[in-house]
Order: sequence, then C-alpha cells, then structure tokens
Amino acid sequence: MNPAARKKQILSVLERDGSVHVPDLAMALQVSRVTIRNDLDEMATKGLLVRTHGGAITAEKQGSSRFISQTLHEFTDQKKAIAQLAATLVKPGQSIIIDNGSTTLHIAPFIADLAITVSTSSLLVMQELMHAEKVDLLMAGGILRRPSMGLMGNYAKEFYRQIHADWCFLGASGYSSKHGVFCTNLIEADTKQTMIQSASKVCLLVDSSKMEHLSLAKVCDWSSIHYLITDAITDDVRAAIESHGVKILTVDEHV
Repeated sequence: MNPAARKKQILSVLERDGSVHVPDLAMALQVSRVTIRNDLDEMATKGLLVRTHGGAITAEKQGSSRFISQTLHEFTDQKKAIAQLAATLVKPGQSIIIDNGSTTLHIAPFIADLAITVSTSSLLVMQELMHAEKVDLLMAGGILRRPSMGLMGNYAKEFYRQIHADWCFLGASGYSSKHGVFCTNLIEADTKQTMIQSASKVCLLVDSSKMEHLSLAKVCDWSSIHYLITDAITDDVRAAIESHGVKILTVDEHV
C-alpha cells in the first residue's frame, strides 16, 4: 500500500471510530509502528488529526464544520451591529488581533480608517484591510482551514507568541454560561488560545444563536474573557457570565 492510500485508510478508520492507535494501525496496514507514527505526525501537521500518546483523535466531529460562505449570510444585521460596537473599543495607536469568523470579519470596515496595527489569521480580514493605508497589517502563517478561510496550527501559534496586542477580538461557534467558549476544531481552538495569551484584553463577539451552544473543542473559560458583545442575551445567562467578571455589551443597549 502506497503512502497516500495508507493515509486515506487511516482517515477512514478515524472517521469511523473517532480515534486510532499506532499498534492497531501497524498490524492492520502491515507496516512498522515507526511508519505509522510518521504518517500521523505528517497528518497532524496538515491539520487532519490531533496526535495523542500512542495514536491520534479526530480534529473535529463529522458534519460539525460549516463554511464561512454560509455563515456570512446568517444573522448579518446582528453581526454587523456587534462588530460596529466592538470597533468603538479600539483607539488610534493600538494593536489588535482579529480572529477568524463571520462576526469578527465585520470589524474590518469599521477600523479601516484608524492608525492601528492589525494581526490576523483570516484571509478574509486580510482582503478587507489590504488597501487600508493607515492600518499596519500583520498576517499569521499556518495551515489553511477552508471552512473559516483562516490559518491555524503551529506556525500561526508561533506568530502570535511573538507579538502583543491591546485587544483580541475572538470568534466562536458557541458559548456556555457554565462551561465557557467553544469552537468546532481542536487545532483551531489551540490557535485561539495562543491569541488570547498574546492580548491584554479579550473581547468575544457572538450573535445570540451561539448562546448556550456547545461544540467539540473548548477554547477557554470565562476567566480569559474581558468583554462579551452580542445582540441579545437572557437574564440568567447574563448574570452567570457577569459573575466571572466579564463585561457584557448588547447592541440594543447601545443603539
């Protein structure tokens, strides 16, 4: 079996079982454990799986990923209003991180005339700001994750480790008042965690459809979030999150 066919088989087992183990794969595919380890390492580098001790697990649940070309056209008015409110936090001379996502993307036009530094992994944010002459634009490297059109993984993490930002504007696929902030992909969650560590303040931007919605990959607890900006939130969820010291801003309160 050639390497490409072997990796395809590994992915097939991973999709079926959710995890794979080196000894089992070596026996099933009739190759050495070293060969399997090398295959898994290479596949992890490409963002196809997450390495564990003795094997690997799937990076995200099958069917959980949705393309940004779809989500951009959902709750558009709410997302633009959330982004516009978030942009009022940014002051000239500051440095900000803009995360991948259909809500965070909408920040770009509202800060395009400010003399600021923007660091991002989002190719869509890059397209929005590449001609904004006052903005110093820094791009992270990494693996392209097509559903979000963003870069992630070790190269992106290393980029964020080397910078400091006043703000990180963070996206998410869901949040829970009890459990924190979530996204659909473990590798992307790992990258987001490095963004958070590189910023003085973190602002989560989510529309109300994300409220009390859990996904596969946990990004952080509420202790890592300073602001939450949304279009609407229930009183009980708001009280629970504010108890962690998070300042919540809603669009209807700032119209």
